[in-house]
Amino acid sequence: QIHFVSGGDVAVVRREEMNMESSELTGPDLGAGIGETELADGSMIQGHAAGEPVLVARTGDEIFAVAANCAHYGGPLAEGLLVGTTVRCPWHHACFDLRTGAAVRAPALNDIACWSVERRGGRIVVGEKKASPRPASASGKPPRLQPASIAIVGAGAAGNAAAEMLRRE
Repeated sequence: QIHFVSGGDVAVVRREEMNMESSELTGPDLGAGIGETELADGSMIQGHAAGEPVLVARTGDEIFAVAANCAHYGGPLAEGLLVGTTVRCPWHHACFDLRTGAAVRAPALNDIACWSVERRGGRIVVGEKKASPRPASASGKPPRLQPASIAIVGAGAAGNAAAEMLRRE
């Protein structure tokens, strides 16, 4: 469920009621595989594997498979931007790391799923969904000295995203 707060009122909306594209399976069956030549360097293809929408992206020799929809409002990541080893949602510009599925830029606060990818006989095949362990520090850096308290002025989306990113540090 998603909770929207406006002027003190809270509305609860189920994902099904938002008509999110995440339930629609389109494109090729990536579990069966696609030809390596179908996925050019710097491109993405939306398909499905094991009944879930999956996005396959290629950067150089690396091939990644992640959830096809943004964790923020379900935007179609295949219509977004592939920048290095990240994908950016076309709707609100949330950014996800293709290697880990980690949400690295707001407004998305939740990670997306990742799948294993294999090359077999000239084909790219999406395998099983990976476990999504979040490291103790999202940045992967050793802990650093931090102030005892932090005040965030503002209660909008930016304030919420700042609090979440600070919490991950």
